[in-house]
Amino acid sequence: MKTFALISMVALSGFVAAGAEATPAKTDAACCTNGANAAKCDDQCWLDIETITVEAANGDPIAQYAIAWITDSGINNTPKDPEKAKEMYTKALPGLEKAAKEGNPTACYALANMYANGKGVEKNPEKAKEIMAHCKDCMKKKAAEKEAAEKTSQEQSQSSGM
Repeated sequence: MKTFALISMVALSGFVAAGAEATPAKTDAACCTNGANAAKCDDQCWLDIETITVEAANGDPIAQYAIAWITDSGINNTPKDPEKAKEMYTKALPGLEKAAKEGNPTACYALANMYANGKGVEKNPEKAKEIMAHCKDCMKKKAAEKEAAEKTSQEQSQSSGM
């Protein structure tokens, strides 16, 4: 599964949780589904829609979610297709659940959005909040691990340089 490198978490479909700011990503599925900033990356998004479609067909759950959201919202004059959107949300669900459990922020936002809005699942705002809380904890843990690793690296560099 393709991992999207995001410094700050993307708020998909306008669903902003845990006070995170929506930041457009590079040309990828997350950019195309970023409801808050879709206009900022709209041109980039549509240049790469073919890649997203291929990735969705190859089983990438974030790309599947992107296709679902695009066809559900009708962004950039895409014809709305509720049946296709429902199918893609359903296909994306298992992979998003797995990736969210592993702490993938884009998957967390997508999955939380699905539960918050009842897209491909029964609407469950409490579950959406739980998913976001889990993701927030994972991100804090990863940040602490990175900081510890950088500190150890700096200490080793200083001790070997003396």
